[in-house]
Amino acid sequence: MKRFIIVVLALGAVGAVLWPRLQPASGPAASAPPNRAATAVRTQRLEPQAFESRLFFNGTLAAEQAINLRSELRGKVEKILFRDGQNVQAGDPIILIESAELGAELRSLEEQLTLASTQADRLQNLFGTGAVTASDRDDAISRREVLRAEVSRLRARLAKSRIEAPFAGTLGLRHVSTGDLIEADTLITTLQTVSDLHVDFSVPERYRQQVVPGTTLSLTVSGHADTFPAVVRAIDPRVDPETRTLTVRADVENPDSVLLPGNYARVELVTRNEAALVVPSVAVLQNLEAVTVFTVEDGIAVSHEVETGFRDARRVEILSGLEPGVEIITSGIQSIRNGQPVAVQPALDLS
Repeated sequence: MKRFIIVVLALGAVGAVLWPRLQPASGPAASAPPNRAATAVRTQRLEPQAFESRLFFNGTLAAEQAINLRSELRGKVEKILFRDGQNVQAGDPIILIESAELGAELRSLEEQLTLASTQADRLQNLFGTGAVTASDRDDAISRREVLRAEVSRLRARLAKSRIEAPFAGTLGLRHVSTGDLIEADTLITTLQTVSDLHVDFSVPERYRQQVVPGTTLSLTVSGHADTFPAVVRAIDPRVDPETRTLTVRADVENPDSVLLPGNYARVELVTRNEAALVVPSVAVLQNLEAVTVFTVEDGIAVSHEVETGFRDARRVEILSGLEPGVEIITSGIQSIRNGQPVAVQPALDLS
């Protein structure tokens, strides 16, 4: 019996010690999650700074005025009065089309018109004295007017036998020869104002505010080491619904005529914002749904959805979603989650 009592007392003592440890935990300590190790990160304070961005567009040079010179008459080329690539002034003759037959017909009609005019004037005077009827007088006047119209028509056709330059420019290659029988609408040559060029290029609609009339641009053209200045003249007021772009036209200086219509041009637009909010490219996360940046607030990583603007190889402009003064996380972005504890490390000494 004595041994039994000793065993019972020993078991009671062991149970008293172990029982609290076997009970489920309660209170604040029970509800607290296990400690999470803070992730080491580096940050950069977001402050306004000057930011220069460069946009590039593809364009095509075109002459300010350019036409295909064609004949409006069917006839034989009598004389060619220009050389390939010749510079001409407005009104300079280009070619002559044989017009002897038209000239003879015109002289005949002019003789008939002179006689008809005399007859109409005489009958008008006789009508005043009652010697002729109104019908006779009207017939004479009508014939005179018809002949006048015919003479005007032939003079216009005769004028078309002499093809002239409608404006000053540079002629292209000759497509006809002396003695050729050409049809109406036959191409003779081209005429372009090579010294006055413009460039047309397409700009995505989101950059509409950066490209306005008067904006200065620069061009690079294949085969030329120099850049060429250009100034935006006008912007098409309609957005292409298929490409979501606007067509922009800019004037290009070409005093030495080194540039040619049809040249491919690489158009560069440089913009500068003196108070831009800019973050390193590595600090920006982008997916199909949003663009985000992490900041540190009281030792916790906080995700912010942002709107971005221009970017270069190292930096991205922030248009909205962040305020100046916040600390942007710039390292370990891929492994950070919203609400995760972080430990800010000192900035690297790159000196």
